[in-house]
Amino acid sequence: MTTTPDAEDPSIALPKRTVDGINRVRSHLGAPGTWWSGSERVAMLAATRTAIAGGEPADAAWGPIAHRVATAAHTIDQAIVDEATATIGVAPYVELVGVISKGAAIDTAIRGVGIDELALPEPQPGEPSRTEVPEAKKRSAFVPMNGPAYPPAALSLVEAESTMLADLSDTLYLSYDEMAEPAIVKGLPRHQLELVAARTSLINDCFY
Repeated sequence: MTTTPDAEDPSIALPKRTVDGINRVRSHLGAPGTWWSGSERVAMLAATRTAIAGGEPADAAWGPIAHRVATAAHTIDQAIVDEATATIGVAPYVELVGVISKGAAIDTAIRGVGIDELALPEPQPGEPSRTEVPEAKKRSAFVPMNGPAYPPAALSLVEAESTMLADLSDTLYLSYDEMAEPAIVKGLPRHQLELVAARTSLINDCFY
């Protein structure tokens, strides 16, 4: 188990920009968030790994919620979101989804290229910022969003998570600007990237 991927390690089959991006997002995940502490966020990452491995939910108010997000996100509907947010709050729920989805995405990428599982980031001290996003409104999505209801805005109720979602998208897939470029080549030509993305979405029962 390694602490962080090292772009200089010849056994690492990832370009430096990808390694740097993964390390940047991992550092963010270990830091205090907007609503959760660094320790709580790292505990969510640990719970995600346990859930994906077939284990039981963490013994915390957010435990069963995190377990469902990690293992059965395709089953989540408005009623389930309403129940979860009644337990932990709307913005904390959005942050939890952000932490779990980023942790799972990084773990999947690491496994996919045959790298040893990374150690969880060290929890950083400090208090959550509790910064509100007053522009976010509840429209047609499950939670309030700042802007239209589409994937890049999914975490926009919690600005720090939304910003790092964009960073991770750029790191593992395409930046939001690059998504408008059908001829882009980023490791693979765009049409091959989209074939892999579409197949992955199908396997994961992505409803979007």
